[in-house]
Amino acid sequence: APPPAPPVIAVERPAPKAAPRVPAPPPAAAPAPKPQFEDLASYVEARRRARAASTPAEPAAPSPSSPPTEDENTRASRIVAQNLGLQQPMTFGYDPDHSGGVFTIQLMGYDYAEFTFIGWNKDIRRVTKQLVEVRKGENSNIRLAVIRRMIAIIREHVQGDFLWDSQRLGYRTLSARPEDNQALEDFLMEEFFSGAGPPPAGR
Repeated sequence: APPPAPPVIAVERPAPKAAPRVPAPPPAAAPAPKPQFEDLASYVEARRRARAASTPAEPAAPSPSSPPTEDENTRASRIVAQNLGLQQPMTFGYDPDHSGGVFTIQLMGYDYAEFTFIGWNKDIRRVTKQLVEVRKGENSNIRLAVIRRMIAIIREHVQGDFLWDSQRLGYRTLSARPEDNQALEDFLMEEFFSGAGPPPAGR
């Protein structure tokens, strides 16, 4: 007969014990806020930037290439020069609206005369009205002395051809060149003294 089965021995195992509950650590305290400014210099700089941002921007300085602002005297000289035509080809005569210079005889005597010239004054660099006094000197008469003084003024402004605006003859092209001097003297003598009779006689 088969041998009897060995007896079964049951072993009761105790239920596993639950691990002891460890209390959760308290929440870490929030780090202290970092100061906005590390030092006084940073604070001052921040305030300066804030003021700059709130202040309206100043107008930009004119660039070096911008034209300089003309003062009142320069502007007045420029306007007169435009009215006298000094920025155009030089014209002399009687018409102040289209001429670079205007001659007007004021006084004629035997050995003394006066005339005015409205035009560019190179000494003060401005358009002025100049009173020119003339002496007869070695000239044959005072009229010739006046004409030659006018020609000297014209040659201060132009050395070649120029326009002459005559009330009687209209525009004429004349020459201020030394080789054309006689023709210029003859024209101006006709222009100013035609029909005026002989020159004033001396005492």
